[in-house]
Amino acid sequence: MSTTDETASANGTVSTTAEAGTPFLGRIVVPVDGSPFSERALPVAAWLAHDVGSPLHLVQVVARRGVERAIHHIHDLAHRFGAAGWDVVRGDDPATAIHAATREDGAALTCLATHGRDRSVALLGSVATAVLDRATRPVMLVGPAARPPCSADAEAVVAVDGSPDDGRVVAVAAEWAAQLGRPLVVATVAEPAPAPFRPGRAPHRFRGPDDPERYVANLATGVESPVGPVKTVVVYDPISVRSGLMQLLDRTAGLLVTGAHGRIRPLRALVGSHTARIVHDIEVPALVVPLSDANLPERPTVEQPGT
Repeated sequence: MSTTDETASANGTVSTTAEAGTPFLGRIVVPVDGSPFSERALPVAAWLAHDVGSPLHLVQVVARRGVERAIHHIHDLAHRFGAAGWDVVRGDDPATAIHAATREDGAALTCLATHGRDRSVALLGSVATAVLDRATRPVMLVGPAARPPCSADAEAVVAVDGSPDDGRVVAVAAEWAAQLGRPLVVATVAEPAPAPFRPGRAPHRFRGPDDPERYVANLATGVESPVGPVKTVVVYDPISVRSGLMQLLDRTAGLLVTGAHGRIRPLRALVGSHTARIVHDIEVPALVVPLSDANLPERPTVEQPGT
């Protein structure tokens, strides 16, 4: 056990899951807190570690009196899920410890369960919300009903909404789909709208792109996929984005990729949006892409038809 002025940490090397060669990303960091809720992220993290050849690393933040108990618990979890290492950190700020664990490895991914059961911030949980607020790389969120894919050909679905950052989110989704060997689907949810009075003009919609079929087709153009052509899907739903995506993200899907503007606007803009509710309700893990990170893969902005 090593100590510093602020924290004490315990590190253990239990087993190694990294495969030979250069991994797609660094270690996969999974925060746990001793509760069954936090451990829901472990099967998803273990699936990712296996498929992309990255080591799994567990982190737990505890008060001073809980260190020994936490060490025994996290050591057992590490053995059960094949984690390459673990840390127990003394403190009262889990988000800071998680951020530090990922910062040690510039290509690390945080994979954590959402604890929320109510409205607003509670949909994601305070720790997940704080982690997203500081994130500069994608974060994998595991909602209460989420689980690893049930089949080898389960699709990676990237949800777009007509924003200027959609091309960047699709680029991230394409990279992940390729590394996981999954088909890629570019999807949007649009409000049904009557035909316009003037011929040749796209109908105006309060939700989604004005011409959603052309919009997702343009986004998919030029995206390379090693497992077949990129599919496009438009769900016309009169109720909400969540309602439409819930129709699409059934048990045939394996992963949702979506963007979040948490660092561009106050985080409540994310938490108050459809994103938090969708992540909480779907049965697949969600890769949330912070759109303010200048290091994300770039793609040209797709113009809306008629603009």
